[in-house]
Amino acid sequence: MKANVIVFELSIFVLSIAFYLGMKRALGKSRGRMLFAGAVLFSLSFETILTVGGLKNFYWYAANDYFSHYPLGGYTIWLGVVPLAAALLFYMVCATSYLASRHMVRKGGAWKRCAVAGTTGLLFYAMIEPVAVTNHWWAWNAKSFYVIDVPVFAWCIPLLAVALFTAAYQATIVDRSDPPRLRRLEAATVRRWPLRCDKPAAELRWSLLEGLFLFRLLAALVVLSAVMAPVVAALWAVANRGHIPPGW
Repeated sequence: MKANVIVFELSIFVLSIAFYLGMKRALGKSRGRMLFAGAVLFSLSFETILTVGGLKNFYWYAANDYFSHYPLGGYTIWLGVVPLAAALLFYMVCATSYLASRHMVRKGGAWKRCAVAGTTGLLFYAMIEPVAVTNHWWAWNAKSFYVIDVPVFAWCIPLLAVALFTAAYQATIVDRSDPPRLRRLEAATVRRWPLRCDKPAAELRWSLLEGLFLFRLLAALVVLSAVMAPVVAALWAVANRGHIPPGW
């Protein structure tokens, strides 16, 4: 007997509240709030891309037909084509991974911390994905090579996504720094409009810093898409398993 998705959803809601309160105490109210908002928005962005692309087929769930055999049905709260629970799960993984990297890497470059955070996030999803797929809380619907009913490229996504999110959060909200590789791009775009401010991040008031954080998350999303698109395409071309029919 498969566990009802509503149990997963309710558990995520309760745990996310506990995580949010804990992160506010660990990082401070403003930093904790931005970690929550940033992780949820970042997750919704790339989850929506995956779903609309037909790779992670939440459309079965949106129609609620797939969960008709469950007494309580499917997900109850949606943000577009993505269940809120999926975005909150990513937030909790990011929060745990960030704290782990902060305590494990006290000295060293930002890339080392991001690598530790990404690896921690991957390990969390290595535990989550098999359980979720087995219980049909979500399903991967893409032509690829599969490991434990999860496509190979899907194991790369949490590693990169958590690492990139950690990089944007650490540089913007915690360090309030201006990475050299982004300085010219930001000067020609977000700092010209809508921020209309060329001050360094350390001198920005909080509302402007939030806008800069959103821009850097957008940049992280572009990098994630640019890296994963050829990987997905290559696996799609040579894979041994095609689309999963909606009735599986």
